[in-house]
Amino acid sequence: METMVEKGLVGLSRCFRTAVVKSNRSGRLLFVGTPYTCLPFAEFLTYSIRDLPLRPHFSPNGETDKIVELVDRKGYGYALGESFVGESFSIVVLLGGLAMPKSQVDPSDLKRKLSSVSALDCVIGVCFQGVMDKPEWRDTFKFKYFINAEISKVSLFEF
Repeated sequence: METMVEKGLVGLSRCFRTAVVKSNRSGRLLFVGTPYTCLPFAEFLTYSIRDLPLRPHFSPNGETDKIVELVDRKGYGYALGESFVGESFSIVVLLGGLAMPKSQVDPSDLKRKLSSVSALDCVIGVCFQGVMDKPEWRDTFKFKYFINAEISKVSLFEF
């Protein structure tokens, strides 16, 4: 059921913030995505929840031994901080890069890995162009919230 429609990157951050606020969770939040391409989106989305009682972290491809905290580098933005070993992530955010064919991430394997660090009772999916809106992802994770952003047009001009 579609509950909110926004436009652009500001709309993406508003939808994300709304989902996190509605979850009524605090503590640790874990972004899970592909290295390089998903990390900037995790940093961007973290800005929208900067005032909430959450400590954001990032895991490349769901590797639980590579979780790092996202920290506010005043004047620069969010960046990778110290490694984190532990559990108790109250929110898990799956980023769409995981569902790209080249990532070769299996949803069932990912769920098994992530169940060691979270109860997975509040999972938020965030993707572009519906890349994660597939049965193997929806059925495996039972998303509490799902955000799909559409890119309608990208132009390159040469002068």
